[in-house]
Amino acid sequence: MPNDSDSQVTPPRRRLPLRYLLIALVALFALPIVVWLVWGWIEAARLDRALDALEARNERLDIADFEVKPATPEQREASHLYAQAGRLVDDRPITSGRAEALSKTIETVCAPDTESAVRRQQARVLQEFEDSYQPVFDLLERASQLDAMGWDERDRPQRYSMQVMRPITLARVNVVRVARLACASDGDAGARALLASLRLRRVWTGNQISPIAQQTTHGLQSVLTFSTASPAVLEQIQHEYVAAADDTRFQKWMTRERAMWLSQVLPGAFSEAPSGYDGRRVGPLEAVATRVLRPLRDHRLVEELNEFDGALAISEQPWPGKLDAIAEFGKNRQSQRSQSMRPGMLDMLSRPLGVHMASNALTGYIGGMTETLARNRASATAIAVARYRRDHADRCPETVQQLVTQYLPASLMDPYSGGELKYRCDASGYVVYSVGANRKDDGGTWEQHSDLQLSRRGNPPDNGVAVKLMATPRSN
Repeated sequence: MPNDSDSQVTPPRRRLPLRYLLIALVALFALPIVVWLVWGWIEAARLDRALDALEARNERLDIADFEVKPATPEQREASHLYAQAGRLVDDRPITSGRAEALSKTIETVCAPDTESAVRRQQARVLQEFEDSYQPVFDLLERASQLDAMGWDERDRPQRYSMQVMRPITLARVNVVRVARLACASDGDAGARALLASLRLRRVWTGNQISPIAQQTTHGLQSVLTFSTASPAVLEQIQHEYVAAADDTRFQKWMTRERAMWLSQVLPGAFSEAPSGYDGRRVGPLEAVATRVLRPLRDHRLVEELNEFDGALAISEQPWPGKLDAIAEFGKNRQSQRSQSMRPGMLDMLSRPLGVHMASNALTGYIGGMTETLARNRASATAIAVARYRRDHADRCPETVQQLVTQYLPASLMDPYSGGELKYRCDASGYVVYSVGANRKDDGGTWEQHSDLQLSRRGNPPDNGVAVKLMATPRSN
């Protein structure tokens, strides 16, 4: 058969060695791991630098640094007395139904137009309540007369528990005694009972603006309306309100919030690990998931620390610009986690992710804190008006400026407006108030609530203290 010189022979295809294919597969799978390792190293270095910068500024990062401790035997004794009273109250809490009934009784006893017979009858209801809590009041009265400064270690409420609310609970129980004494019996004793509630601030855990004053507004109004309290006691009460209205407390509270957050997301780094953390068992799946998410967690931790820096800078701003800055700060920093997420591995792993703790602390608590600050300042100013009237034949001062400096250290600013608190006096009484959350003057209008009420819905138009003027002191 003749050869076909024109035909072409197709050479066999060259195949890559199998090892090259294996190398490509290994590289494909190894690349994400390498990227993850590099990313983890970068984020860990960023977090270390951020934490080192905090320490270099000598800022308080250990939650224990915020816990004031007694330094004298008298202060330790006061701590023990308050702790005993708190434990007794824990055994006999006030239910919401009983609080509502007691509030109505107080309203009747303290109403100016209540008939004497009805007032005496309702006062006996309050007296029966007092008698059932007499051991608590005895301890509270003894502690109030002592110098106090925080909790002794053996008395300190357990962190992250409802025990830290004991001072608030004691103030709430004491509301009944203040109302009965001020409105239906001994005005001076009522003023001293009110002072005992205000002094609970000395053992209130934390550095936030004390909410205890929120549970004394009606008691103060009753003391100033019906009381024959001595000038010395009134001056002591005023001192407590002025001290509670310290403007630097907001910044201190934000610093403490950061330390609390660090103690949870980095347990043992700056603060002792939370109770039960060391003994918590970690499953294999949780350990692997924690390690895989480590770069993302470190990234979010740095972002949260930066947010805290911004939040602290805002907390140092003057009023009322601080309110506008907080609202703007929180617009794009809202928590992305569900509040109904059940505790578990998913909750633990996602804790620092999308939480925006600093922003939530600012926006979530600024309303109550600003209102409390305004109420404290209005209360201190109202007492100054009462003291002025005693020295000037029951005549009211024409302006708040007349109270400075003999009756008031300085003119106390309204945090909502940045100006002076509003003041008005006529034949029916006087009112000192802040313009409130809507930041406009509504003429001293707000809905009265019982001191026994722990919370309320909405914001009142204004916020302050209203005192009725009576021709003669009330007596039984």
